[in-house]
Amino acid sequence: MRRVQKALDASVRLLNAGLATAAKSGRCLTRRPLDSSRKLEFAEGRLALAAARLAYAARELAATAACLEREPETAAGAPELLMEASQRWMAMHQSVDAAAGAIFAFHENVLAGLRSGVLVPEREHKRRPRIILAPRPTFFRAFLVARQPRVVDRISSVLKRRRRAPRPAAVRALRRASQGRAPPVSL
Repeated sequence: MRRVQKALDASVRLLNAGLATAAKSGRCLTRRPLDSSRKLEFAEGRLALAAARLAYAARELAATAACLEREPETAAGAPELLMEASQRWMAMHQSVDAAAGAIFAFHENVLAGLRSGVLVPEREHKRRPRIILAPRPTFFRAFLVARQPRVVDRISSVLKRRRRAPRPAAVRALRRASQGRAPPVSL
């Protein structure tokens, strides 16, 4: 039952998202009909996903009903929950069908208006040019000629750079073990 409820909740969210997107496209229809058409296509995709979630919920409802038929004595309050979920599924199915029909009809009207010239498509936005950094190719032949055959030869310059110069004798400090302690007691 939990899977059924999750699928029904997901279809409700997708239906609401599709309806909100269709409402947005209706508000910008006269100014930007191409953008409105794209938004309607997105809304249609959301409704298709909602229908897919409803199909999943129907499969899960059937599986739950089959489990209840096998062991009716252990199903205490499950038939009532199954009936409520079935009624919710039917209501959602009708809502998705009605919304899909309305959105598809609205999209057809927008496309017909664009074809007839009633709606004038907006100009494409000037987009900023993309800055693409082209990789600079390594000159492989020069690299292979300069490449040293042994690993030690290749990293020796790095190792020489990382070595520290020894400290002069006058600057050397006492060893850590002898700092801050009294001399050993001789008996």
